[in-house]
Parts: sequence; structure tokens; C-alpha cells
Amino acid sequence: MDVYLNAGFKLRELVIKRQHNCKTTGFWYANSIKYNFLLLAHEYLPIFEKPKAPLPSGVRERNVDYGSVIPAVGKPPLKRKLEQIETTTVWILPEKDFEERLNKNVIDRYSNGKAYLTITFVTHSKHVMKSTERNIPKGNELLFIKSPFLNSNPSCSCIEYYLKETKEIVNRELPNINKDGFIVIQTQDVRIDRYVEPLAKRLVDELIHDNLWLKEIVVVTQDGANSPLKNSGDYLKIVHQYLLVYEVKNEETF
Repeated sequence: MDVYLNAGFKLRELVIKRQHNCKTTGFWYANSIKYNFLLLAHEYLPIFEKPKAPLPSGVRERNVDYGSVIPAVGKPPLKRKLEQIETTTVWILPEKDFEERLNKNVIDRYSNGKAYLTITFVTHSKHVMKSTERNIPKGNELLFIKSPFLNSNPSCSCIEYYLKETKEIVNRELPNINKDGFIVIQTQDVRIDRYVEPLAKRLVDELIHDNLWLKEIVVVTQDGANSPLKNSGDYLKIVHQYLLVYEVKNEETF
């Protein structure tokens, strides 16, 4: 993707293809649970467009609202354990209680029943950046970063702030997470001025740390979310999200 983007192409679509022909055997299913890894079940289909004329970077910014995204701390409810644990990198969840089911999946698999922390990015009506004061003890098994504001067509300034703040949160909270614990970031691609901004890729590029290992990239979508195109000129609706799953390691582990 970098090769084409750096050559001047625009990312028109980023399609996720589910690998229906790859079925889990009993051997790999059992081992994926035993060794806590997911079976790859998705492929990417990036569609690039060569623009007629290069657009200056300043043209993309229309609504300046720096600092309109703020992090909020909370713990999602965990009522019970999942009856069946997810074992592939594609999670298709029902529309009803989608976020609750997603939270349970993440917490059940990556918190090991121990302490966890959830930080959620939310929008705010005032264009003022606010910070949340908190006193969080060390020893968390999981840090879960969520960003529901991405569903609301954020501007370029919001995106840049979100990327910067996410990196700062990870650096700040990393010492509070146990060795072999996890950082899970829920994110999604967004469309800005007709083209796709691949936020999962941008986060992976940003989060370079000696103590972090990108263990999994999970694709999450709602059951029945796909809808047919009205005509071939329409842009595809973004219906997938990502879970970037990082495992915390000591430097000497590598």
C-alpha cells in the first residue's frame, strides 16, 4: 500500500475478503485455543485510483476542530463468559448488542479474568481539548482502547489528534500492563474526500515499541452489514472494524 500511495495513487477502497474456503480442522482449532492465537481468515483487496491532478494537502482540511475528541475511562460490563471462544481473525457479531458482544470477546480472550482498563474516545460539542484525571493502579492484564467517534465521519484534524493521542496513551499506560498482557485497539477505516484513510495501517505504523508485539489483526463486522451497490459509480460503505491486538513483552524476549 505504501508503494502505491507514495507514488501518488489514492486509496479508493479497502475491501476485506473472508476466506470461506479455509475451514478450521480439529487440530488447529484445539491449538489456537491452547496457545492463544487466531487462525487467519481474511484477505485484503486495496483498490487504488490514479487522480487526474494531484491535490495539495491543504485542500483536504475544511472544518478545523482540533481537540474535539476526548478520551473517557470506563469498564464495560462483563455479565458472563462466552459460550464459545472466537478462533479466527474474522468476527461476525449480531447487530443487536454488537458492542457488548465485542467487549465480551475481547475481555474473555485477553484479560485472563484479571484487571483490565477501557479507554473510549468520544466527541465533544466544544472545540476544547479536555483531559481525564485518573489514578490507575499497575498490574492490568488488558488495556482496551475504543473509538466509536470514527462512525461519525471525523475530519482530518480529528484523525490526526486521535492517532497522536492513541500513541501517547499507549506509551503512558504500557508500564501499568503486566508482562504477556495485551493492548487491544478497536479502530476502523474512514472516508475523507471520497478516499479511504486506512487508520489500522496508520496506527500500526505509529506504534513502534520495543516492548510491543503485534500478535493479531482481527476484522469485526455486523451480521448482514453488506449491502448491494445502487450503481457501479457508488463508493462502498465501510462496514468493518479492526482490533489491533498487541502483546506486551520485555525487550530481552525478542
